[in-house]
Amino acid sequence: MSSDVTETGFGPRLRPAPRALLQRLRQIMAETGGTAQDRLDQFAKTIAASLVGDVCSIYVRRPDDVLELFASEGLKQSAIHVTRMGMDEGLVGWVARRKQPLQVKDAKSHEAFSYREETGEDDLNGFLGVPIIRSGQVLGVLVIQNRTERVYTDDELEVAQTVATILAEIVATGELLEARDTEDVAALLHKPETAKGSPIVAGIAHGIVFRRDPRIRAHPTFASDVALEKQKLEDAIAEVQKSVDDMIARDPNLSGSTREVLEVFRLFAYDKGWARKMTEKVLAGLSAESAVEQVQAENRKKMREVSDPYLRERFHDLEDLTRRLLRVLSGDTSTGPGELPENAVLLAESLGPAELLEYHSPQLNGVVVGEAAGTSHAAIIARSLGIPMVSGLPEIVDLAIAGDEVIIDGSTGEVHLRPPETTRVAFADKSRLRSEALAHYASLRHEPAVTKDGVRIELQMNAGLLIDMPHLEETGAKAVGLFRTELQFLLGQSLPTASAQETLYRQIMDAAGDKPVIFRTADIGSDKRAGYMTGPREANPAMGWRGLRMSLDREGLMRTQIRALISAARGRSLNFMFPLVTTREELITAKKMVDKELDRYRKLHGEPPKIRIGSMIEIPAAAWQLREIARECDFLSIGGNDLAQFFFAADRETDAVSRRYDPLSPSFVSFLGRTVKEAKAAGKPIGYCGEQAGDSLMALALLAIGVETLSVPASAIGPLKAMIRSVTFGELRDEMARLMSLDLPSLRPALTEWAASHEVEMPR
Repeated sequence: MSSDVTETGFGPRLRPAPRALLQRLRQIMAETGGTAQDRLDQFAKTIAASLVGDVCSIYVRRPDDVLELFASEGLKQSAIHVTRMGMDEGLVGWVARRKQPLQVKDAKSHEAFSYREETGEDDLNGFLGVPIIRSGQVLGVLVIQNRTERVYTDDELEVAQTVATILAEIVATGELLEARDTEDVAALLHKPETAKGSPIVAGIAHGIVFRRDPRIRAHPTFASDVALEKQKLEDAIAEVQKSVDDMIARDPNLSGSTREVLEVFRLFAYDKGWARKMTEKVLAGLSAESAVEQVQAENRKKMREVSDPYLRERFHDLEDLTRRLLRVLSGDTSTGPGELPENAVLLAESLGPAELLEYHSPQLNGVVVGEAAGTSHAAIIARSLGIPMVSGLPEIVDLAIAGDEVIIDGSTGEVHLRPPETTRVAFADKSRLRSEALAHYASLRHEPAVTKDGVRIELQMNAGLLIDMPHLEETGAKAVGLFRTELQFLLGQSLPTASAQETLYRQIMDAAGDKPVIFRTADIGSDKRAGYMTGPREANPAMGWRGLRMSLDREGLMRTQIRALISAARGRSLNFMFPLVTTREELITAKKMVDKELDRYRKLHGEPPKIRIGSMIEIPAAAWQLREIARECDFLSIGGNDLAQFFFAADRETDAVSRRYDPLSPSFVSFLGRTVKEAKAAGKPIGYCGEQAGDSLMALALLAIGVETLSVPASAIGPLKAMIRSVTFGELRDEMARLMSLDLPSLRPALTEWAASHEVEMPR
C-alpha cells in the first residue's frame, strides 16, 4: 500500500486517499434516511476499504465498563451487540485500558489475546487497535484486522487515529448512535472520577471546574460547506497572526530579549505547516473548529512524549496559538483569562506563575495542574495566595469538563471530579475540622514557639511577593527568613530596573515594620528563566549557570540589585544572603561587589545602612567546607530543597524521582546534623528554609539535630507552633539518637508513631 502521508513542519499532511476517506464519512453522516446502525455499518465498511483491512470493527464502551461490538465489516453480523469484552479482556480491552494504540502482526501470539468463537475470526492475524477517546475518557475501540501477518505502517496508524478522533466526536454528540446509547455515552463522559496526585498547597476546595481553554460553541464535526469552512479557518488564522503582529508593534521599546521571544512566537503563528495541517483536515470534510481541535489533540499527545525542555516550550507556544485560534472561531474577542465563575477550581495542563497571578481573584478556590512540582514557581505563588493546589494529574485535567463539580484536598493530593453525595458529605466534615484547626492555630499567633521543657524555636516566614506580607502579622512569624527576590525578575516582561527593585524592597521593609527581612539575591539562570531571558539550553539546568555563579558573571545585574537593596534600607539594617554558594572564593568575590556599592553609597549619601550578609548552604560541597564559608559571612541558611536534590541526585522537578527519596532518610538527616554542628563550631547562627521544614515530621527531626530557626510557608507556621509547644525537646532528642542508631530506610514511620504515643500535636 502506498503511503498516504507526507511530512510537513509540524506533522503529517493528508494525501488524497485519507482525504477521500474523511469525505466519504462526511457523506455518510449527511445522508438522510436509514438508522444510526446503518450509518455505523457504513462507517466500518468504508474504513476497512480505505485501510485495506479484511475486518474493521467498532467497539463502544458501555456504562458497566464492558466493550460491546457495535459494528463490523468482516466479522459475523450475528456477533454485533452480542460480543462483549471487559476492559481487562482481550486485545480490545488492552487498548481501552491503556488508552494506547496496539498493533501486532500475529494477534494470537499476544499474551492478552482472547478468542471469541461467535465472531468468526479464526483465520485473522494482523491486528491494529486504536482507542476512541474524548475528554480523556475511552468511549470505545476502533479495530482493523487482516488475515495475513501484517505490520501496519506509521502512516496507517496515523490515519486510524484520525478516524478514531472523529468517531469520538460524533459518538459523543449523538450523531452516530441511537438515543439510548448516546445517553449511555454521556453518562460515561460525566461519571465520577477520583485520583490522587501530589499535594502542593494544603486546603480543601469545593467548586466548579474552570478551564483555560476557550468555550467553543456547539459545532458539527463535519462541514456542510467545505469552501465556507476553509475561508473561516483562513480568516481566523489571519486574525491571530495580526494580533501577534500588533502585540509586537504596540511597544517599540521592547527589550532585545523580549522581542526575540515574541518574534519566535510570531514565526510559529506564520508557520505554513501548522496552517496547512488544519486546512487539509477542513478540505477532508471537517468543520474549522473540529480541524483545529484535532491538531490541538495531536500536538498535546506529542508534547507529553517529549522530555526536552526546549521542545516542550515550543509545543506550549503552539498550544497558546491554538487556544487563540479557537477563541477567534468561537467569536470570543477577549484577550485575558475571562471572568471566573463563583467557587472556580482552575484545571490546566501546565501553569506559569504570571498566569496564576492573572487568574487570582476571590472566585478562585483551588488549582489542579497536570504537571508541576511542589517547588515550581506556580506552586510558590499558590502557597503565597493560600490557594489549595494539587499537581501531577494530567488524566484528571483531560477528563474534566468546564462546569463540572470538583473537590480537591491539597493536604492529601486527592481530587474528586463529579463527586457523589457521600463524598460531598465527607469533605464537608473534613472542611469543618480544618476550619476548627485553623482557628486553633490563629489563637496561638501571639504565643511563643517554646517546647514543654523551655527550648525556644524561632519561626520565620517565606515570602516572595508584596501580597505575602500581611501573613507576617497574621501568623505571628518573628521575621521573613527568606524573601525570594527572583520572582520580580521572573514575573515581569523585562528585567526590572534599579528603581523598580528599590521600590519593592522598600515596600517589603515598610510592611515588615520592626521585624527583620532576609532578602535572597536573585536565584535566576538556567533553571529559572523568564520569557525575556536568552542563553543556551542546559542538559542539567539545576546544576548549571544559576544562582550566585550566574550573578558573578553578570556583575551589572548583581550590583544593580545590591544597590537597590542598600538604597531601600536607608535608615534601617539590611539582611541579605547569596544563593547557591559553592566555594568560599565565590563568596569573597560577591562581597567585593557589595563593598563597591557601599563605597558608592557613602560618596553620594553618607553612612550606609548596617549590613548582615548570609550564605545559603544548598550544595554538598558548601556543606563540607562550611567553616571556611562561615568565616566570610554573618549567618547561614540551609536551603533544604536544593540540598536534598543534590544529595540524592534526584531532580526535584521530576515526579519520577522527586518522591523516590525521603528527606527523612537517616543518611540525609545525619548529613544535616553534621552541617549544623559545623556551623555552631564556627560560631555562626544557622537556620533552615524551604518547603521541607513545613512538614511537621521533618521539623521534628530538624529540632532534634539542633536547628533553632525555621523559615517556612506562612500556612505552616500555626501547625509548627502547635507541634513545638506540645513536645518535650529532651525526649525528642533522645528518641532521635535511638532511631539514628537503627538500620531504618526512613525515620518517617517511627517518628509518626513516637509523636502519636507522646501526644505531640500534629496537623489535622
